[in-house]
Amino acid sequence: MPSDFKINFSNQEMDKIMERADEMAQKHTQKSAKTLIEYKDDGVYLSVFPPQPSETPVSPEDIVRDVEARKIEGIEFTKVRQIAREMKGEPVYIAPPQKEVIQDGTVRVEVSKDKLEAFIWVYPPQGGNPAKSEDVNKALKDNNVVYGIREDVIQIALNLRNVSDPLLIARASDPIDGQDAKIELKAASAMRGKPAEMVDGRMDFYNLNLIQNVEQGEVLAVKTPATPGTPGFTVTGEEIPAKSGKDVQLAAGKNVELSEDSRSLLATAKGHLVVVGNKIGVSTIYEVNGDVDFNTGNVEFNGSVIVKGSIREGFKVAAYGDVEVMDTIADGIVECTGSLKVKNGIVGKKSFIKAGGSVFTKFIENSTVESGGDVVVGEAVMHSKVNAKKSLAVGGKGVIVGGVVRAGEEINCKIVGSPLATITDLEAGISPELRQEHFRMVKEKQAKEVDFDKADKAIKLLSQLKQAMGELPPDKLAIMARVTRVQVQLAQELEELKHAVEQAEFQILQSERGRILVQGVIHSGVKVTIGSAYMQIQDDYPFVSLTRVGADIKINPYK
Repeated sequence: MPSDFKINFSNQEMDKIMERADEMAQKHTQKSAKTLIEYKDDGVYLSVFPPQPSETPVSPEDIVRDVEARKIEGIEFTKVRQIAREMKGEPVYIAPPQKEVIQDGTVRVEVSKDKLEAFIWVYPPQGGNPAKSEDVNKALKDNNVVYGIREDVIQIALNLRNVSDPLLIARASDPIDGQDAKIELKAASAMRGKPAEMVDGRMDFYNLNLIQNVEQGEVLAVKTPATPGTPGFTVTGEEIPAKSGKDVQLAAGKNVELSEDSRSLLATAKGHLVVVGNKIGVSTIYEVNGDVDFNTGNVEFNGSVIVKGSIREGFKVAAYGDVEVMDTIADGIVECTGSLKVKNGIVGKKSFIKAGGSVFTKFIENSTVESGGDVVVGEAVMHSKVNAKKSLAVGGKGVIVGGVVRAGEEINCKIVGSPLATITDLEAGISPELRQEHFRMVKEKQAKEVDFDKADKAIKLLSQLKQAMGELPPDKLAIMARVTRVQVQLAQELEELKHAVEQAEFQILQSERGRILVQGVIHSGVKVTIGSAYMQIQDDYPFVSLTRVGADIKINPYK
């Protein structure tokens, strides 16, 4: 039991106590004015006066209790009750002559059966001293009341002197049950399943936030332990037990581990959060059971993705891993760090593929495909831009027609171009990234050379103006200084670009590994680049292989 045995009553409880105290004080005053006991030589007499119209009548039971408290011997209670009922205001004999017993005020304390409350009565003195705090403490002790006592209520009762109705003087404290253990999902997003909001306030139904991506080592869930609860105490100091909170176990699913303190779950792999029942796991593969469309929104996932249907127009799949599409990519976008497998094909001018690994598909039509590995096509590549860091192979009909096809090592197909001389570009032997970077740097170098020439002309004009005027005005001096700084900066950047372009060109010139294998026919109109060598095909050539020899491209029999 706590050392502080006192307990606070609420404001409402104290208001009720004060209200009852006021009522009893008023009632006590009224009783003093309604009854009179006189000790005469021939006996003891009782007078009961009728109340005034505005006063509350005294009940016969109250009068009997008052008379009984006087310790009068030989009293006739039948007569007392009759006098109390009649209230004639006349003295009536109720007991033989005797001396008045002088009594101090008394205190009575009772405890409820459930020991949750204790009540006090204070009786007035009969010619003696009023009850004191020591009397209250003794009554409390005699009744084993040791907890939840209100000293202010004791003072109220003592001030009243006559408390015929009980006042609540002590109250038990209720037990406080413990809190159940809780598990909070730290990785859960409040926006999950809600469309993203665009800058203009409209909802972006292409991004539905359906996937909860997590990183390796990320805290997925935190457990708040159950608390034991706080016991209560009866007014006699007995403990009232509290219920302890229920425990909940952190259940680690796949790719999840429990922290050392057993209070957190940590992801051991990248993926998306999976909660089944009370088990929390991380899946490294995300499956779309149908198309990627307005029902799913764009898919962005820290792992591999399997799409059971197609990727529809305008939708995107971004994966930190492999992507597999069971149907087609139709004007959709895929970006992945691993390989891409498309069971049917990739079609549409809006289709854009960028895979860190190899790309496998049935056909590519009017699309852009970039692969960090091989590109393997089942039937045809038509009017598309395809970059393969390693090799590109087209099986089945083996057609490459229209567009630009680049491979860092080898291109293997059956038919290139068409009898109508459809413009088709084949490039092999150089990494597409290197060729594109070389092209970008050349363009940037040319643009900076133009800017350098403009700055040089401006400086020359200002120099001529200075010679003519003898001194440039302040605004022209400021322009001269600014243009000079720009020219110096451009000169430095041009020197760096020149060096980078030369290095790229050296790598291109040194490359002799590329080749193009055509098992069927390569038609006229096809442009072939192997390393730094270039050739325009003028005739149809069946069953050939094309390689670079020195600065030229040689057409050899297929082997």
